[in-house]
Amino acid sequence: MAQIDMRNVQKFFGANQVLKDLDLTIEDGEFVVMLGQSGGGKTTALRAIAGLETVTSGQILIDGAEMQHKKAADRDIAFVFQSFSLYPHMTVRENISFPLRAVRLGAADREKAVNEVAEVLQITEHLDNKPSALSGGDMQRVAIGRALVRRPKALLMDEPLGVLDAKLREQMRAEIKRLHIARGSTSVYVTHDQVEAMSLADRIVILHDGVLQQVGAPEEVYLHPTNAFVAKFVGSPVMNIQDAAFSGLNGSSAVHIGGAQSGFHFPEQLVNHVRNTGQPISLGVRPEAVLLSHEAQDGYLAAQTSNIEPLGSHDIVDVLVGETVLRARTESGFVAREGQQVFVNIDPAQAHFFDGASGLNLREAN
Repeated sequence: MAQIDMRNVQKFFGANQVLKDLDLTIEDGEFVVMLGQSGGGKTTALRAIAGLETVTSGQILIDGAEMQHKKAADRDIAFVFQSFSLYPHMTVRENISFPLRAVRLGAADREKAVNEVAEVLQITEHLDNKPSALSGGDMQRVAIGRALVRRPKALLMDEPLGVLDAKLREQMRAEIKRLHIARGSTSVYVTHDQVEAMSLADRIVILHDGVLQQVGAPEEVYLHPTNAFVAKFVGSPVMNIQDAAFSGLNGSSAVHIGGAQSGFHFPEQLVNHVRNTGQPISLGVRPEAVLLSHEAQDGYLAAQTSNIEPLGSHDIVDVLVGETVLRARTESGFVAREGQQVFVNIDPAQAHFFDGASGLNLREAN
């Protein structure tokens, strides 16, 4: 297994800089997911670790040894691509053993290694089949098995579940996590799917326009986003983020959104360090922190529902506050119809305030 370090890594494609001052340490045996939008730099970073892309400047170290000038074959890294990339004329056994034949490992040792990997991946019964006889999930298992069979220092995966249907994706997420735990391998996984990131990662690395935004455990990036981009990118539905205005009210602060004359009551000390910054401020709150009631209560504002999205275990309800919409998560059937009057409040403990210019989470920064 291996520790991987990226130090001040820069990568240009012509005049376009796709990695900007990337500093990252991936610990030995850790499962790290690189998450971001398409074009954010995550796949380039993965390929740079593998040696499939050269870096313009900076260092890439594996177990303390510099690798940025070494070929991919000299880094002892395995790579799983989004496409299965299997040899169609070979059996599963031959596909998995191909890297071992390339290094001229003896037949008996190859057979032992292939059988061990096949047992871990639960594909022993398919060893004599051709890829065309396999399901998508089994083909991806074979691709992972081919990467793991020579016990590399690290396993890199570039959206390996991207071509699978929803049911297989869910099944394979569980398999990949189980495999990581069983083998204790250092794993780096690239995806734009935040559900995959939240369910798989020990830590999530969020990239946007080549810039590292936040690194942390899944619950950390969800509950304590460092900026508005992370807040909007992690979570489904995304966090409500609305322009905010403030007014004082009997030792507390009222936070107004959507031009509404009435505001939500917040403790004075919670917002007094953001209301006088001189910059526009946005209020951020996740749907589960938007509280709905059928009855008028102290601190709740009268509002009207505009849309209901039933999701079985719960509903997502759009609520009009002033001229803007807040999305709330409720129990299934809590709101019977669109256009119904409800009363809405926000849990101050779960609220965030973002600098309108930089996007910085002011609550986390203080």
